[in-house]
Amino acid sequence: MEKIDLATLESLSAITSQDKVVGFSTSGNKFGFIPLSFVTNEGYACRRWDMTKSTSVGEAVGNIDYLRNLPSLLGLGCYLVDKNHGRRKLDPTNHHKFATGEAAALDGTMGDYMWGWGTKWYYAWWIEGNYYYEAASLKPIPGRWNYVIPVASTSALGVSVVDRENNELVSVISEAARYRGGDNDSSKDSAYNTLLGRAATNLDASTFGSYARKKGEGWEAYWYTFPAVLGILLRIIMGTRNAQAAYNANKDSNGLYQGGFGAGVTGWGSSWGSVMGSTQPFLPTSVGVDLADGVGLSSYSVLNESGTVAKTFNIPVFFGLKNFFGYLGRWERGCLINKVAGGAGDVYVVPRLHSSYNMSSLSGLIKVAQVPAAAVASQWEFIQQLSMQNLCHKPTVTGTPATESTYYADAFYNDNAASGLRVPYVGGYANYGGNYGPEYVYVSTLVSRRPL
Repeated sequence: MEKIDLATLESLSAITSQDKVVGFSTSGNKFGFIPLSFVTNEGYACRRWDMTKSTSVGEAVGNIDYLRNLPSLLGLGCYLVDKNHGRRKLDPTNHHKFATGEAAALDGTMGDYMWGWGTKWYYAWWIEGNYYYEAASLKPIPGRWNYVIPVASTSALGVSVVDRENNELVSVISEAARYRGGDNDSSKDSAYNTLLGRAATNLDASTFGSYARKKGEGWEAYWYTFPAVLGILLRIIMGTRNAQAAYNANKDSNGLYQGGFGAGVTGWGSSWGSVMGSTQPFLPTSVGVDLADGVGLSSYSVLNESGTVAKTFNIPVFFGLKNFFGYLGRWERGCLINKVAGGAGDVYVVPRLHSSYNMSSLSGLIKVAQVPAAAVASQWEFIQQLSMQNLCHKPTVTGTPATESTYYADAFYNDNAASGLRVPYVGGYANYGGNYGPEYVYVSTLVSRRPL
């Protein structure tokens, strides 16, 4: 083996992000080479889309090492979080223990079961030539307008649970009666369509928000910036705008993720209500936990009243986040659509998370974009262009030639009402198939309406 005399080594006057340095892994107990960009955080993770083409697939550009390492740089995965936002990382391969090896409980006794990132980072988008760029980095991206993304998390379940003893919004896996989901119908507790261990539904957006804020400062119910950031991370890491693109377990030649997550929990149509007896949550909150911080699909079969399989679903899991599209729609908090003459809608957002706001008023909100009127009222269209101004993530161009597999591949619904405030209904639900993804939005719902 060749020996290196450290005393004879010269100082390098020039190095690049492609160079490597020697490092020691304490967990692996071995030495190895590390891309310099991983140490210095030089560059950023970036994808771009040719605006002259309809493809939903983005091109990886810039520092490929940074893009490949982005999930670990951000600390993407699941945590247990207490009410004061103290966070403990769960083991990336087993969520029933902490990363330190100690046992972890997901039933609420040790905190809320959350998904997110462990460090502050920066996001930028820009247009250059025919290309639209999206980038993420631990440092500000030079020459671009950067959005600062603080440490944050959302329910790892992809849905919410209500603690009915305290009227608080929580993220737990428990079949205790206090966490009964749906419309809290106790008569189903021992039935095939039990609501024990299921997500909460049948609440309006304001109630979801008040239940979340009872936990303390910094808690909210699906604040609009979080699904925006989820979409950003999906596009940059997976390289596609189409969450329902075919799942591909293999990485590309650069070691990057590729493909989507298939149909997820969508496409059940009218059978959902006929099998379950009503349009209630039909998945236990424990689905997908088996993949821990993995990226992939977790299979679950829903049984009907006779005990036979009604339908088997492949639950999408993104670094531990389950059911991030389809299944149950989400009210988006902190954002309101003000319908205007002609059917379009002005998009208003609350500029700060901790600001209180009245869902029946635009006071204190700022206008950031406008969603279009539908070409034909109350018919699905697909999204061609999206505004990321103030992270509002709302469509600005919809309809032909966009489809469920091109551009953003998510549907837009507008009844073209000419006045009134609407709350965005996002993510989609189980009824239909290719309409739904992180950017799906329904802009025709009154702020007082209760969903499923």
